[in-house]
Amino acid sequence: MAPGQPAWPVPRWAGSGLAVAAGLAVAACAGSAPNPLPPEAPMASAGTHGATTSGPSAPLTDLPAASAAGARQRAIALVLSGPDPHGLTAADVVYQEFATPVRYIAVFQSKQATGVGPLTATQPTDGQALSVLRPLFGYDGGTRVFKKVLDRTSVTDVGFGTHPSLYARVPHGVTASTSAVLRAGRRGGAPPQIFYFRGAATGRSTLATVGLSRPSAARVKIPGYGTESWAFDSHTGLWALTGGGPRVRVANVVVQTVPYKHAVVGHHAGTTVLIARIIGKGPVEVLSGRAGDSGMAAAGTWSKPHLKQLTNYYDNNGYPMAFQPGATWVILAPKGTRVSTSAGQ
Repeated sequence: MAPGQPAWPVPRWAGSGLAVAAGLAVAACAGSAPNPLPPEAPMASAGTHGATTSGPSAPLTDLPAASAAGARQRAIALVLSGPDPHGLTAADVVYQEFATPVRYIAVFQSKQATGVGPLTATQPTDGQALSVLRPLFGYDGGTRVFKKVLDRTSVTDVGFGTHPSLYARVPHGVTASTSAVLRAGRRGGAPPQIFYFRGAATGRSTLATVGLSRPSAARVKIPGYGTESWAFDSHTGLWALTGGGPRVRVANVVVQTVPYKHAVVGHHAGTTVLIARIIGKGPVEVLSGRAGDSGMAAAGTWSKPHLKQLTNYYDNNGYPMAFQPGATWVILAPKGTRVSTSAGQ
């Protein structure tokens, strides 16, 4: 059996799956271990990072790291907004949240970026998405209530309000350099591997074991926010966002359907904001592919039982979905989102 590959299908119940071993380790380090697994539940390993002759891989992309020190580098997370934010193309992982306005939680580890912004205020979704990554977290603004929520997670708060020297003010807002933010807190290790990747380490060559299709285009219709158009480039093996959002190219697109709720900003004013809830479970559709081949798509389920556990993505056989090494774009899709795929534009 290849390292990281389950011996039999993993049951789709909350708490099992791909990254339980890593999730338990993260939780144990934080002093809050989740409930133990039932004895009959197989524990699939997160696997080793992609082995290459050039050295270790970056944990969030499974691509060769620039150096051994780079592979061990701490993650930087920055939250952005606006119609065309700068810096998203250098991120390893981006979570797209459909609040007002749309927000992007961008995680950098394998690459550096300058002028990332404009930054926006923190919201509770940030801590839910980032706690397992233990990053240095930069943002601009946020209520005291939301900052208290952030303080209960495993992120290191280096927001503009308390660390203004790390940032730059420009006409369109506040921007950041990932290298400047990294200098504020080099202690701490690399993030865990949060996705199950295809390759020699796992013995997997396709995204899913069942329900796999081979599209070259996809449309993601998001209630109240319009439609995102994605196109697969067989030469690069990447999906390009060609309409309905910032111009980015990524190896994997995850359409993760999550509930949204209104959170109270100020009790006196009665102001609320819409936020995504990404602890729980629900349906997911994933777009992937590889260079020199067609795109891939499959539906399944996602599960994140606790704040300090990783999110698992399963196909409809219960196996972990196997992502293409590279950057991943996670759409935190509100209920009612529809994905349609086709063999062409």
